[in-house]
Amino acid sequence: MNTTMRISMLLLGFTLAFGSRAGAQGMSEGKIFINVNGGAQTESRSVDNSFSIPIYGQTATVATTTTIPSGGLFDLSVGYKVMPSIGVALGFSTFSGTGAAAGAASVPSPIFFNRPASVTIPESPADRKDRSVYVLLVGFVPVTDKVDVALSIGPSFTRVQQALITSVSIPAGTQNVNPTMQTQSGTAKGINVGVDLTYMFIKQVGAGAFMRYNGGSVDLESAPDLKAGGFQVGVGGRLRF
Repeated sequence: MNTTMRISMLLLGFTLAFGSRAGAQGMSEGKIFINVNGGAQTESRSVDNSFSIPIYGQTATVATTTTIPSGGLFDLSVGYKVMPSIGVALGFSTFSGTGAAAGAASVPSPIFFNRPASVTIPESPADRKDRSVYVLLVGFVPVTDKVDVALSIGPSFTRVQQALITSVSIPAGTQNVNPTMQTQSGTAKGINVGVDLTYMFIKQVGAGAFMRYNGGSVDLESAPDLKAGGFQVGVGGRLRF
């Protein structure tokens, strides 16, 4: 059992054990809860991709690195309390950012054998988009009559679109390199584990802040085991009916 799964099981146990017990302590009577958040995906990372192509009776090798920045996040979830302190929710979040793709190549000589030239591939913009849908089990723990903490856990599915340098062209008779960018996509399966603190101004309207891990991985053609999502934080509005 990996670390993420251990944390998930502990959080689930806490939610069920203490959330149910706290339910009789004056939770809001509203059964529908809506969270609208703005925030940030805080992790930045990089993706390495290497490949080779035959040319001039020899082999050219290419190594690239694509950066994925941290950036802004929009998040929306809608849930229903099946018990006073236990609910289920469906959510959607979206993240986008522009990193950079660059690299280096070793290109054989068109005239001499075993005399490759080292060529730098300059940076090009590389767009990244993550679109996540997640399903949560939510446990509410009241702190005061206006403040509660929500603990949540569930599966997430993230549609990833990543721009990468996937090939190069070498004009005939030269050792120059022209990179080709391609956007590859796939769906990452992962987990969403988080905590949300809410303050209700009035019975139906409040504000809150959250911290969570929403992530997984996906195998793209040029980037196997590409990480999606990550640690996220945000603030926003809370509605309860």
